Amino acid sequence: MFADELFRRYWGVKFDIENPQRLDPKQATVIVSNHQGSEDIFFCMRLMRKGTVALVKWEMIYIPFIGAIFLLAGNIMVKREHKDKAKLALEKSAKKMMDKNLNLVIFPEGTRNWGTPLPFKLGAFKLAIEAQAPIQPVAYAWYSRTLNYNRFKSGTLKMSCMAPISTEGLTQEDAPELAKRCQALIEQETIRLTKLAPGYDGSLG
Repeated sequence: MFADELFRRYWGVKFDIENPQRLDPKQATVIVSNHQGSEDIFFCMRLMRKGTVALVKWEMIYIPFIGAIFLLAGNIMVKREHKDKAKLALEKSAKKMMDKNLNLVIFPEGTRNWGTPLPFKLGAFKLAIEAQAPIQPVAYAWYSRTLNYNRFKSGTLKMSCMAPISTEGLTQEDAPELAKRCQALIEQETIRLTKLAPGYDGSLG
């Protein structure tokens, strides 16, 4: 797999994924994950199967090489400062998911959290409800506390694919509670994974 080869040669990162079979669902799914740093753009490639795209901020297009790859790969880029356009993009994304049976990867914090979890924005959850697609929570260990990029082999990144959450029968009024539920699950799982990681620095107490 290209992504694995890239990580071995450039990042020096290996993956330890719990319940990886959940990354290959039989129906359209919204995958949500914590957003720790710019590396997530690369790490999320490990989630990708045929029929998976990411929803990312438009500014990604300005990153040399990476922006072009993301755009050409069919990923969805949103101008968040234009709320009407962002809403329309989400509606189109929901329709695209249903029509083409796609998975959509979204980082609901909206921006890198730099080690401090941020409140989840509602877009991912509104989209999932609109499409009546399940939410697939995915957590990464805190890699700032477990990986060492100064070494040729940086370490092992632990990931967990938690049980999917159905949105069947939910309405848009349920989005805030759904977002809070997913955030709590991911934050708890992130701490658990971090403490289990081989390179954990003990900083969580």
